[in-house]
Amino acid sequence: MESEQDKQIRSEPQTEGQGGSVGAAQPSPAASRRRVFIGLGVGAVVIVGAALAMQRTPGAPSLSGEVAADITLLTSDRADVDCSAAKGIEPYHCGFTDENLAWKGDEQNKLKPFYTTDRHLYLIPGLFMQTALQERYKAEAPAKPRDQLKRFTAKCTLKIVGKVGGVRVRWLTTGAWSNPDEVEVATPSNCKVEG
Repeated sequence: MESEQDKQIRSEPQTEGQGGSVGAAQPSPAASRRRVFIGLGVGAVVIVGAALAMQRTPGAPSLSGEVAADITLLTSDRADVDCSAAKGIEPYHCGFTDENLAWKGDEQNKLKPFYTTDRHLYLIPGLFMQTALQERYKAEAPAKPRDQLKRFTAKCTLKIVGKVGGVRVRWLTTGAWSNPDEVEVATPSNCKVEG
């Protein structure tokens, strides 16, 4: 036989924490709307953040492996700068396979070291074959001493094609070779000259 106390317990609605969710209070419509708005707000922040992160900034690779690069140059760099490495990335090779053995390839496939204005080193084949740089080279062929040449910037799109290890670079044909390093190889396009 059921006591009065048992009848009273059985007739009271149970709430969460008292043995289940039977009769649990439903959230109010205002609370539901609040949750929806919070969810939408968080989603919007994530989307805006992703869009900002994907914007291309100089030196930051895009999803296609391309970077916007401002390359600092003198016209004499076409002949002066060089690199040495035992291996390349087909069909691209440094001008030397070691410090004393020249590679006999075409300029369009010959890797040369160039720095961007933010000091990122790339090995770039055929940079001076870009139309804007050919024009700049003709306008100021390096017939005078290097220190009398005007420095300029080539604003190019570079497509990263890989890295080459054991690379040594030099900045003058009579200069010393650097210590070996691993350097990114990038092909140029859409170059414009400033300066």
